[in-house]
Amino acid sequence: MLRRQLLVLLLFVLFTANLAQKYVPNDRNDNDENDDEDQVQPVNRVQPPSNNNLKPASSINANVPPASDPLAPRRYIDSNRRPSSSLPTPLAASKECESDVQKYCGKGSKQLLSNLKVLQCVDDLDNAVNLINKDCQHRIYQFKYNMTHDPRFDDAAVRQCSKDIKLFDECEAYVTKRGSGRLVSCLYDYLANITEPSCRYFINQMQAIVFSDWRLTEYFSDACSADIAKLECGRLDDENESIPHEQGAVISCLSEKYGQLTITCRKEIFHLAEMQSDDYHLDRALYYACRDDRERLCSQVSSGNGRVYRCLYEKKFDSMMTPACRKEVHRRQSLVVADVKFDAPLIRACKGEMIQHKCNVDAVEGDQRSSLVKLLLCLEDTLKKGHHIQDECRREMLVHRRMLMSDYALSPEIVSECKTEMIQHCPSLFQQGASGSIGQRGGKMIHCLLGAARKERSFSSRCLTVINALVRAVDPGNDIRADPLLETACRPVIDTLCPRMKAGNSNVVLCLLDNLKNARMTEECEDRLMEVAYFMARDWRLTPRLMRTCQTNLKTFCQLPEDWSMNKELNDVQVGMYLGCLYQHRKNLDRECQGELKRIMHIRTQAIGLMPEIEDNCLTDLATCKNPEVKGEEFKCLQKKYNKLEEQCKAAVRNYTQMTMSDPTLDFLLMKACEPMMQTFCANIENGHENDLIRCLIKHKHEQKMDFRCKAGIDHHQITSMKDEAFLSQQFRTKCNAEVNEHCTGKKTKAGVIQCLADLMLRDVLKKTNAIRESCRDELRFELLQRSESIDFDPSLAKACRYDINRFCADRTPGNAQILDCLKENHNKVSAPCFARLRKREKLDVILPENDYSLMSKCATVIQKYCSNENKQNILSCLRHNINQDAMPNVCRRILYHRLMVLNSDARFNKGLIENCQRDIGKFCQSEIIDQDSDDKDSDEDDGDNDDKDTDKKDDPNPSPNTDENGDVKDREMGGRIIQCLRSKYADTTITLESPCVSELIDVIQTSKLDIKLDIRLYQSCRKSLNINGQCVGMDQEDCLKILYQQGKLEDDDCKEQVKRIIREGQADIHVDRALSFACQADVLKYCNDIPIGSGKQLQCLLSMGKSVTSQCQSVLEKRRELWESIYNVHDVIELSNRVLSSPNYDHWARLILLFSSFIIIVAAIYCAHVRQPYPEIIMNDLK
Repeated sequence: MLRRQLLVLLLFVLFTANLAQKYVPNDRNDNDENDDEDQVQPVNRVQPPSNNNLKPASSINANVPPASDPLAPRRYIDSNRRPSSSLPTPLAASKECESDVQKYCGKGSKQLLSNLKVLQCVDDLDNAVNLINKDCQHRIYQFKYNMTHDPRFDDAAVRQCSKDIKLFDECEAYVTKRGSGRLVSCLYDYLANITEPSCRYFINQMQAIVFSDWRLTEYFSDACSADIAKLECGRLDDENESIPHEQGAVISCLSEKYGQLTITCRKEIFHLAEMQSDDYHLDRALYYACRDDRERLCSQVSSGNGRVYRCLYEKKFDSMMTPACRKEVHRRQSLVVADVKFDAPLIRACKGEMIQHKCNVDAVEGDQRSSLVKLLLCLEDTLKKGHHIQDECRREMLVHRRMLMSDYALSPEIVSECKTEMIQHCPSLFQQGASGSIGQRGGKMIHCLLGAARKERSFSSRCLTVINALVRAVDPGNDIRADPLLETACRPVIDTLCPRMKAGNSNVVLCLLDNLKNARMTEECEDRLMEVAYFMARDWRLTPRLMRTCQTNLKTFCQLPEDWSMNKELNDVQVGMYLGCLYQHRKNLDRECQGELKRIMHIRTQAIGLMPEIEDNCLTDLATCKNPEVKGEEFKCLQKKYNKLEEQCKAAVRNYTQMTMSDPTLDFLLMKACEPMMQTFCANIENGHENDLIRCLIKHKHEQKMDFRCKAGIDHHQITSMKDEAFLSQQFRTKCNAEVNEHCTGKKTKAGVIQCLADLMLRDVLKKTNAIRESCRDELRFELLQRSESIDFDPSLAKACRYDINRFCADRTPGNAQILDCLKENHNKVSAPCFARLRKREKLDVILPENDYSLMSKCATVIQKYCSNENKQNILSCLRHNINQDAMPNVCRRILYHRLMVLNSDARFNKGLIENCQRDIGKFCQSEIIDQDSDDKDSDEDDGDNDDKDTDKKDDPNPSPNTDENGDVKDREMGGRIIQCLRSKYADTTITLESPCVSELIDVIQTSKLDIKLDIRLYQSCRKSLNINGQCVGMDQEDCLKILYQQGKLEDDDCKEQVKRIIREGQADIHVDRALSFACQADVLKYCNDIPIGSGKQLQCLLSMGKSVTSQCQSVLEKRRELWESIYNVHDVIELSNRVLSSPNYDHWARLILLFSSFIIIVAAIYCAHVRQPYPEIIMNDLK
């Protein structure tokens, strides 16, 4: 096959050479051996020049034979014409051209150049119009004209293209019209369908001659003469007749003014441009303007199939390109944009797709989009809908997408519709009347408009529409190479962070978006990327990979219209709507769609510009979040201001935050900050268990290895979650949905829901009901535990205690329960609103200690060691029993003391005491109760649904029965008085309390013996006495106070009374006197183990045993006897009266005294009645 092609080529060369020599006048017969060795290039659509274009032979040379000569198929304008039988003279040997050819083309060689070599030399010669003499110029023109209109060219075409001619009926009709040039022109029109290599080669070579002079083209002269004159693009009757390469300027001029041409001339220009599109040599104006640029910038690119054009397009804004070349390249590009059919390689590569998908690229009235934009949108639509496009077509699309994105001036719709925006927002780039400036174009102006559309709300809708159309057509999100400026700005980042990413399929853009907050992301790359991403985020069709992976799911679950198209403008459908819909159905999506959806959602949280449904609805609120110090954290700022946002913005933030709460991995800032920590602490958490992941991070956020940025992100996540009921996790909703719907409807915040359920759980424990299921209890325990870690997680408490925090806890930080512990330590000093809420928190802590973060975290090791098998509600009791263990950390002991102090100071917090002493309280201590504390109504208190408002409400809208108009508990000391009352009854050996109540009281009293501070009344009354008497340092302070009392060294009356109380409690039962209990432990087991505790019964048992008890027990008993006697010594009647009146057994003693007095009176009366001797007589006797 190859041999056959070479043979045909050789024959063709020989034929064209002989033909050229025959029709050139020959003045020197001795040069006949110099045949034309070069290729003859045929013409497309040629015809003889009209009389206006070609002068008669007589006007040039009178010796030229008439045109009617049958031997001459065309007129020969040659004064030296030889008879037809003689050989024509080569151009190099003709007298008109010999000297010029030798001077400019010979290069010192004496060998005669062939005719085609001469033509090539003259075409490539700079300033040939001035260097070559005019006679030679005419001779060259005559030679080419005669060649292209010789019938034997038609004969050669028939020989080379016989098979193809039979396939084209239109061309076959011209076979008989020899010399008209119509056959070659017709074959060129069908060039894409020609199958014979020799025919294709022949037709392609003819183009070089045609485009060296527009006057050689068929019909062009007649079709464009009026336009040339009107637009001042040259003169057809120019007597000087410029040489061929100057004629390219006429076509160039007409091309620049393509829109102003008549229909007939436009058709001819189009045909010429179409022929030129494969080989840049054929666009003479561009060829001559860019010859040096081509050698300098595209030397490695071979000509043909538009390759040189593509290279020059790419180098258009290279600083090494000359302005003249840049101007011609721009002119060529403008033609292609105006009518894409001018670009034959593009049409050839995409012809199949254009036909199959009916891509209409013709101008339509009212449609401002250019022909190229229409084609690209049609092909993009084809790709987005999953259809296949050939690789060659894709490559051509990329070339033209880059071309559009590089130069705004190629898009006439942008020039016309965006002029105001360019002047207003891009003044430094816009120059009135400037053309082809690198600073003005190179993609900078387009990106300036993209940035202005993103930031400036005054951007006109008409300009925005054409910018949207351009971005859709170019689609840089699919292939970053389509945006040269973006690719250049991000190249260092791509090479560093995405080196192995293949271009196309959104790979590189997604990689850049994934690394938007990476330390290696440059500011310039981020800015250019966000300018493009702004438009991508507002058009779901441009969302990377979404349509390819989720199109079926969008149609199934989200009612994606069947007739959607890239050619349509969006009205009100935003990408967030479809993403939200897909997220709601995420469990039913295809696996590939699930993965892409999660990736897109993850990327969108990186910047507010990627979330148009938030950015567009929060313009006013975002204005307060434009702090450069928190660039990229605008959404986080909106979450912090959640309760102060406008309703429209609040709804948008709520919707997106709800998704991040359900799946914390969608929170980009959190995941970025915590990625190393997840590997450290939560590596065993599997994908799909997002709630377990955030819980793991929360659990370890106070670890020493925890990064402070991750901890801050976790805190923000937790704080934000409390601000709306919608932010409850999906896991919480699943397990507590029934309880929330039944008991907590109407709660607006998550904090309100949690408090409502906490009250319900507390009520369950106190009243032994089961309103909350165990599965919900587990979720609620986690929420309560994290709430107790920071006061910021309880907005209602933080608001109520704002003043007290500043007053007592200004040096504490919110985390690790520091402020909460501080408030608890000062709970008797805090303001009324704070005390009311703090009281509820303390009550929850002591009744359900597993929800007490401070206790559970600071005592974790002790709990694990000593209380791991205990019921969680009994953790406090277990810790109390192990409080003196060496393993007990001081920080744990301090927290434990406070919790025990709460239990000992307020009966309302002591669940066991309330349960077991209820009847005794009603019997002996009813007077201490102001109003029954109702747990049923605790939940009616303000639960924080109105937190974080600017104004504080003075009146609680739902006050509990135990709160006053200020929200304070009516009597803070009531619970303490009840405990004191019960302890006094317990100390009174004449009163018998119920056994369960006695057990609880012994536990309270024994707890108070751990530290004198746990006996609130004793410590408050005797604190001054302890400080004055330094001898108590280093010894048990209760025993020290007892000794001081026994020695009469206590002066404070209140302190004396409290010391007497604890002495009496020791009399009531041996177990509440630690020293006595320790000394007599063995004796109690031996002699009194079967004696019930309480009322001093076991103590009386020991006393009755006398000397049978151990000496150690005897010694302590003897000291205690002396102590007990000291509290009953009465020095006078007044003291006795005071004792009786102040005695808790006042009624009992009053009855005894009354009974005794009555008895004395009766006895006295009886005695007086029996006395016979009168008093005076007795007195007299005495006086005697």
